[in-house]
Amino acid sequence: MTAKDERYYQAYLSHHSVSRRGLFRGVFGAAHKTLNSDMPRTITRPPFACAEHLFSEVCNGCGECARACPYGLIDVHSGKAELTIDFAACDFCRRCAQSCATNALNVAFKADTTLRPSFSENCLQRQNQSCDVCQQACPQQAISAELEVDNEKCNGCGECKIRCFMSAVQLVLTA
Repeated sequence: MTAKDERYYQAYLSHHSVSRRGLFRGVFGAAHKTLNSDMPRTITRPPFACAEHLFSEVCNGCGECARACPYGLIDVHSGKAELTIDFAACDFCRRCAQSCATNALNVAFKADTTLRPSFSENCLQRQNQSCDVCQQACPQQAISAELEVDNEKCNGCGECKIRCFMSAVQLVLTA
């Protein structure tokens, strides 16, 4: 590789010009360009995901997290990792985060899927029948007898959804 000397830069500048306005716009305009840190999450991300505005910039869709998930809960859609809890709950084994080379998933981030249970009219308890399967299945004890969810305790693992034999629990994305 040859060293770039004065002739190289003179030749470059003779074909590429930067106006003073363009220079200042580039230097000072960068200070005004900010990421939207209030960007709401509209897609379910795997646990240990960074904030959505960072995730959308950092996740390169390599699929290593999907390959690392022992339950097959992670897929790559539109170039980004997505979590789907339909047939197995997430046990927060950390394999997805440990496999992420870009740190879009990292064990330093909260172990939470931001999913929370919502109980449909098919729920036996909502029909005044005896059932506490979802409450008993919850490893965080986040579901009360009145089917109220403690958002501080709940980590969105999906165990309640998987265990409900009436398919009355849906997981909804929270902010």
